[in-house]
Amino acid sequence: MFLKTGRNALLLAAATQVLVLMPYSGDAHAQRSDRYNPQWNQDYRDRERDDWQRRERERERERERRHDAKTTGVVVGVVGAAVVAGVIAAAAKRERETRERADYCMNRYGNYDRRTDSYRDRDGYTYPCR
Repeated sequence: MFLKTGRNALLLAAATQVLVLMPYSGDAHAQRSDRYNPQWNQDYRDRERDDWQRRERERERERERRHDAKTTGVVVGVVGAAVVAGVIAAAAKRERETRERADYCMNRYGNYDRRTDSYRDRDGYTYPCR
């Protein structure tokens, strides 16, 4: 009877040992999750998913870069148009003031010279227009 009991105990111990060691022979549970860790093994589907996600991130960065470039272009265009409009307005104002001054001097003195901004008086001398 002891032999039969000893044999059963030995078989039970062996089965317990196999059951304890069996979970360690396969992949760890953490390797099957959706998170990526370079130390874990990945199967083909994980690599495909990672490649797709990388391409999507690159596309999104390219969309943002293009949007930023368009925004920058619009801002530069508006600022450039404002500067050019200011220069044109300043030139037109200066031309108008010069023309008004020439008209004033011509009406007041009669013989006004625009090149020298002066007039010739009755005494024969030239004087600046005031």
